[in-house]
Amino acid sequence: MQHLGRANYGSPQQLRSIGGMLVYATRYEGDASLPLHEHDEAYLCLVADGAYVQQASGRDTACESGLLLVHPEGHRHANRFSPLGARCLSIFPSHEFTASDSMQRLLGDHRALNLPDAPRLLARIERELAATDDAAPLALQSAIFELVALACRSDQGERQPAWLSKVLERLQDDPLASLSLQELGALAGVHPAHLARRFQQAQGMSVGEYRRALRIKLACRTLACDERSIADVAVEAGFTDQSHFARVFKRVTGQTPRDFRHKLQHAS
Repeated sequence: MQHLGRANYGSPQQLRSIGGMLVYATRYEGDASLPLHEHDEAYLCLVADGAYVQQASGRDTACESGLLLVHPEGHRHANRFSPLGARCLSIFPSHEFTASDSMQRLLGDHRALNLPDAPRLLARIERELAATDDAAPLALQSAIFELVALACRSDQGERQPAWLSKVLERLQDDPLASLSLQELGALAGVHPAHLARRFQQAQGMSVGEYRRALRIKLACRTLACDERSIADVAVEAGFTDQSHFARVFKRVTGQTPRDFRHKLQHAS
């Protein structure tokens, strides 16, 4: 079995070193596979585009764009890529950064985190990886720190209300459903006002913002693999107004729907 240090299989398209932190952007070909391997240091993997199946501990995990995977030190896994391949951002934190209690908890176990704000931060990280001005390293580090902070907060289940997982699961199962706070409160067994307040505290956004972010994530998948018009994609994602869809899309991802699709088509 292959043991890797602060590196990955394949040749990185981009590599940045910032204050002891390493960031790789690596493209993997369609239908490729990586053998069982482990890394000597804990790291984070953000799926930038494409898809693959991770095999670890007898379980398969479907990994798609926007998913953040936490790989603790020595985590053994193998990857099987889709016909379209995938592009992944690997983040190896500095030793000073990993010394904090929150990072120790986050990096202690393998997990796959669906963060609704991931598309926006992914767009920022991609943009700063490509930038060449003097401010790019600081901006890249800031985007990664924000991503890590969201991951740490989402992972602190012991500080979150017990009912929150039910509400998140219901929203994620059907982002297009028109669910009211009353319905979600009934599911959680709490008053709607209490649900709204605690949800905001735990997730850093309102229920409505969370649902819109999930819908934008659906739209990203459609734009990446479908030739339908942006107006049709907006309707399918639950937006009756294309201009509203475009504003929300840019707020979440940092790009317009047209620019997002153009970038993917240009990359392929």
